[in-house]
Amino acid sequence: MKRQWRVLAALEEMCRMQLNKESFAGHQPVGFTAEEVAQASFCSRSNASSDLNALHREGAVVKIVSRAAYYLPLNWLEELFPERKGTLPQVMRHHKELFEKTLLQPIAKKAERTTAQDSFTELIGHQGSLKPAIEQAKAAILYPPKGLDTLLVGVTGVGKTLFAEKMFQFAACQEKVKSGQSLVVFNCADYAANPQLLLSQLFGHTKGAFTGAEREKIGLVEQADCGMLFLDEVHRLPPEGQEMLFYLLDRGEFRRLGEAGTLRRAKVRVVAATTENPDSALLRTFLRRIPVVIQLPQLAERPLEERLELIRYLLAREAVHIQGGVAVSQEALWALLLYRCPGNVGQLRNDLQLVCAKAFLYREEGDAEVCIGYEALPLKIKQAIVYDQTKRLETNRVLCQLGGTLQIRPDGQAAQGESNRRLPEGFYHTIAERMRFLRNQGIDAEEIVQCVEMEVDNYFKRLSPQDTDLSSDRLRSMLAGDFLAVFDAACNRVQTSGMPISRQLYYALAVHTAATVERLRSNLPIMNPRAESIRQEYPKAYEVAAEMAKMIGTGMNVVMPEAEISFIALMLATFDQRQENQERKVGVVVIAHGDSTASSMVDFANRLLGVKHAKAIDMPLETDVGQVKAMASHLVQEADEGKGVILLVDMGSLSGLAEKLARESGVVVRGVEMVTTLMVLHVLHKAILPQYDLNSVYRAAWDVRSMLQTTPHIAERVAGKKDRALVTTCFTGQGAAAKIKKMLEKLLQQWQVNTIRVIPIEAGSRDVLQTRLGQLQQSYDIIASVGSIDPEIAEKPHISLETLLQDGTGNALRKLVLTGTGDVSLEVKTENMDWEMLHAVVGDMLDEFLTFVNPRKVVETLAECLKLVEEGMEFRFSSSGMVRMMVHCGCMVERILTNATISYPEVELFKTEYQSEYQTIKTAFMMAEKQFFIEITAAEICHLIEICNMERQKFRMTGLN
Repeated sequence: MKRQWRVLAALEEMCRMQLNKESFAGHQPVGFTAEEVAQASFCSRSNASSDLNALHREGAVVKIVSRAAYYLPLNWLEELFPERKGTLPQVMRHHKELFEKTLLQPIAKKAERTTAQDSFTELIGHQGSLKPAIEQAKAAILYPPKGLDTLLVGVTGVGKTLFAEKMFQFAACQEKVKSGQSLVVFNCADYAANPQLLLSQLFGHTKGAFTGAEREKIGLVEQADCGMLFLDEVHRLPPEGQEMLFYLLDRGEFRRLGEAGTLRRAKVRVVAATTENPDSALLRTFLRRIPVVIQLPQLAERPLEERLELIRYLLAREAVHIQGGVAVSQEALWALLLYRCPGNVGQLRNDLQLVCAKAFLYREEGDAEVCIGYEALPLKIKQAIVYDQTKRLETNRVLCQLGGTLQIRPDGQAAQGESNRRLPEGFYHTIAERMRFLRNQGIDAEEIVQCVEMEVDNYFKRLSPQDTDLSSDRLRSMLAGDFLAVFDAACNRVQTSGMPISRQLYYALAVHTAATVERLRSNLPIMNPRAESIRQEYPKAYEVAAEMAKMIGTGMNVVMPEAEISFIALMLATFDQRQENQERKVGVVVIAHGDSTASSMVDFANRLLGVKHAKAIDMPLETDVGQVKAMASHLVQEADEGKGVILLVDMGSLSGLAEKLARESGVVVRGVEMVTTLMVLHVLHKAILPQYDLNSVYRAAWDVRSMLQTTPHIAERVAGKKDRALVTTCFTGQGAAAKIKKMLEKLLQQWQVNTIRVIPIEAGSRDVLQTRLGQLQQSYDIIASVGSIDPEIAEKPHISLETLLQDGTGNALRKLVLTGTGDVSLEVKTENMDWEMLHAVVGDMLDEFLTFVNPRKVVETLAECLKLVEEGMEFRFSSSGMVRMMVHCGCMVERILTNATISYPEVELFKTEYQSEYQTIKTAFMMAEKQFFIEITAAEICHLIEICNMERQKFRMTGLN
């Protein structure tokens, strides 16, 4: 069940169980708060509040605004008071208003379907930016005796074709075209390279009119007789075609191509469209014959309310194909409302389809809703640089009216007749099936998402190749001219100093520094905690960046702080290297005995992942090893992109080939024997993801091999003595077990222990677990197990996830690995947490999320803050709750430092309800504010209170004191 419906059902159930007519006789407000509904529907208060407000806007819920907001379901109220059906107020100050004669704000019933007489009301903006155009169109259609021909003018993507369709529908309803007639559509650009064929399509031709005209043909003009003809890209019509069309419009007569004497007649209403300036692109004689010219506005010229409605409409269409709801955060909506969209509504549609497709990848299995957050948006949308202060204020006003998260339900009406949809039918179903198949192959969920996401990106790049790179014209449209002149001069100075600036770096620096100038002019701070370390690590780049910043600051009349200089230095020193590394991939070469063994495995893996990356060499029995070696040497050099090559071979004479190829070719080659199709698949899906290096891909190959072979490969083993090992467990061996492995490896490094190997294993199946343990125990002395499932290794301790963070666990584990003695269970003190283990867990998690903040430093500070919160609110965090809270707070610190914002519905109302908790948390986090030079907003504190309330409730339920 969708969460919003669950919230409504919970509210109705509470009302039926706890309220009746007598409840309205008292003075106390009647209804339930968001907090009460949240507890009944088992969701967070912010989600419940957002859903209740959305239901209120849709007319399903009545809101009573008192000291707090109370909600009542409309259906229940109408059942209770049938005499008020259809006249109940939408908002009340007190429930007594139900019985007043004059009601304040009647709930608007859902609008009747648009009458058949006016199809234009279906257009978003029909009472706004499109109103003048619609009035012109109606006048042109109704003008006696047969209407006026019309030219639609507007840049690509403004909706000229849709507008023409609405004109035809309006004309049909007004009986201005023949009954049963369809709109005849022709794009002149389709035949622009062949004017003869273009005129044939329009006017028809006689047999033998030109080479290939084997029979006579009726043209589109005759097909549109007594109807309407829409000519798109009319400026691509050649001059002779425009003259023929002029004759048709002037006299209603025309000739087919190849006819000499015969004149044919047709009553056709012509609607033409062009993206060009009509005065320069069309003949004056032709233009004079079209009396009505309608200019359609660009998306940037339309009010933000209309853009929001367009986003709602387009997402509702996608929700139908997703077969579930779509939720858009306020931060993401802010960017979608403000980013520059030169392709207008058409580009907005395509961009939203890409965003939905990528967000769909991260949807939890079984969840009917796709969530779109700011982090899921493409870079071009995130970089929503707006110099017009009015636009920013207008956006804030629109978002304040919205209240919270934008909730979209599937709209079958919106999805009907999607002739302009660029994605194939069943696109989302195909993605889901592909992810399910890869999951069944045992591939890690995170890597499945990365792999499919890359395919989605490539698919959209093929649809819109023009969007893959920034152009100089687009940059000029984004940034002010005076800034670009100053910036170009600074870049020229940098390049003369011997530090080249690539095209990609130029664009990145331009966008970044333009945003910095705007921030400084708005008196907003620039923070960079790593400024000093960057200056020391990249002294040459810092020196150049300082000179560049000085030039930009002087030219734009701002003072560039050291924090910004260090940002520029970091980009100068590392950007191109990162870009280059991000584009390179590890090469994959497979060699196997047999006529087609290697090529079969490679073809299967390449086709499954939608790439042509892996290379194969088949080795029939009669093939000479020297010949294979020469072929391999050539293929390895061809496959290398600078990150090395993984060589997968089967057996025998191919053993040791990797080392020989590395010596002779100069390419870094790592080899793995006993290749299988599963190994090729696992290796390839990592190799095609640019963030993985050769060592990661090599380990992936050995992970597969160790699952399949009886005796695991041990690179460094002392003869006659087993290496010691810690085993980490989870259901798949790839989720929590892999995370715990990383954490333990860091701890072992801190304890200067390098003789113990950490091995994640699958513990979901008892048979698989025992087999795997048997294999490991032949080669390793397993000293303990850590994880969510106890493998029950005889005489070996197991540390569960619950006890991993409890006080004493870290000391016991250290003693165990250093001395081989110690009982973990005896040293664990369940009432407190082990802060060393907590630091390791949270630090490891934050390391993946934070860019500017030092995870170790933030964990230390937050630990002190949260101890004060526990004291002030009189509860203790659970282990999982503490981890969740610290990760949230760490991301909060970086979010504030980078001036990203987060919203919370009805902040002031929430502060009033939780005054004590608000003050406690604000006081507790003063240390963090001072440490990181930040100010924690009220919205952020509200989110913290919500997490604390959930933990406090859990604490009270468990009865801990």
